[in-house]
Amino acid sequence: VSIVVLCCLLPFLYVVGMSFSSEGEMIERNYFIIIPHRPILSAYKYILSNANFGTGMLVTVSRTLLGICTALALSLPVGYILAVRGLPFKNGVMVYFIITMILSGGLIPTYLLYRDLKLLNTFWVYIVPAFGNTYNMLIVKLFVENIPKDIIESADLDGASEIQKMLKIAVPLLVPTLCALSLFAAVAHWNSWFDALLYVRDSALHPVQFIIRSLMLASPSDTQNLSLTAFEKMTPEGVKMACVIVGMVPILCVYPFLQKYFIFGMYTGSVKG
Repeated sequence: VSIVVLCCLLPFLYVVGMSFSSEGEMIERNYFIIIPHRPILSAYKYILSNANFGTGMLVTVSRTLLGICTALALSLPVGYILAVRGLPFKNGVMVYFIITMILSGGLIPTYLLYRDLKLLNTFWVYIVPAFGNTYNMLIVKLFVENIPKDIIESADLDGASEIQKMLKIAVPLLVPTLCALSLFAAVAHWNSWFDALLYVRDSALHPVQFIIRSLMLASPSDTQNLSLTAFEKMTPEGVKMACVIVGMVPILCVYPFLQKYFIFGMYTGSVKG
């Protein structure tokens, strides 16, 4: 176990160490630094001083929060409905949803669809496509099917409607699963940048990951600043490592609080019997 932990931790410490390292120290220590002897903050200052960084962070946080809601908005009721025993055409509906999960129209048809829906170059191009995730529906369906029949039959004897059974029985029992699905959605939205590249031209609507990617591709350095010594200058490698840390730390801070729900929620719906 210790070896596995070390194998996971060492690359992370390497990225952190390199992000705080100067050009002189990288050369001196052959570009392998875990704990820098003379740490600098130039790479982080460069990233955080970007004119679009604050706006990008706001866009990313907004799309992440709304994305969590949209990921569950249809997945919860549809997954519950698909789990209802005796539902007419249930198998046909399931096949239809699974086909949409496996196959897609492709990049060009998707672009044309978003254009016709007036989603291009708007914030809603990040949100609307997230409705009705088939994978989430299947997870909810599997969990609801594991709810004991006695509980459902007791609700039927009390005259509860399907909506009441979903809200008062299924949803409270689904909390771990919903937390796990929310974590999936949060990570996906937080790390997403490709949709901005394809569908958004307004720089004010670019998420922070798109901005970080642009900074990584640019890989600037301050080697031309003659007033700085080698141990004060940042490097393109340091900027790239700092970009990784800036993009990873926020979601890394959230994950530990949802980890227990993530593990329990995913396994509960997958075990029958």
